Amino acid sequence: MARRNWVWEESYIQRPWRRLYPNIFNFQFRNLLYASGRNSTYLCFEVECWEQGSFIWSTKGVFRNQEDSSHAELCFLNWFCDRIESPDAEYHVTWYTSWSPCFDCAEEVAAVLCEHENVSLSIFAARLYRVEPADDQGLRALQGAGAQVAMMSPEDFEYCWNIFVYNGGKNFSYWRNVRRHYYILQEQLNSILCWR
Repeated sequence: MARRNWVWEESYIQRPWRRLYPNIFNFQFRNLLYASGRNSTYLCFEVECWEQGSFIWSTKGVFRNQEDSSHAELCFLNWFCDRIESPDAEYHVTWYTSWSPCFDCAEEVAAVLCEHENVSLSIFAARLYRVEPADDQGLRALQGAGAQVAMMSPEDFEYCWNIFVYNGGKNFSYWRNVRRHYYILQEQLNSILCWR
């Protein structure tokens, strides 16, 4: 299947990390309602490839936005689009992100989903990125392109801790107000996605 002719910068090309260190995860993914000092986006991903009802392969990893402002979502797209090998295969992609995508990234991701109907995407964000009013519009564009968009639940944080963190066998410790903040953020997201 032909790849859309994006203008990818060389800086987007990177390999995913295998895991995060615990202190990075606990700082960057904490679902605070007001999160200052967290200027990076971390994107933990899982990809499954299926063909004719049979599991073919899977992979997982972590991307982080780059110093030159190459966003984590675009780093993932550059890496992933090279792996869409067959139009007959189905690709199930799950993201756990420290921030929801900005408008520009959401538009790029929505374009990929519209171009590749064999790709499904579920996004679970720790916090809402709402710097510009257009950021809300970007989330609606993702939903309109078929992406599932939700906030990370406490159980999602624990799952990420077990799968994407060098945790040394330690159990995840829920931080204060994690469930309360999840409900507040999910309600805000629901309002964004239902806005007409």
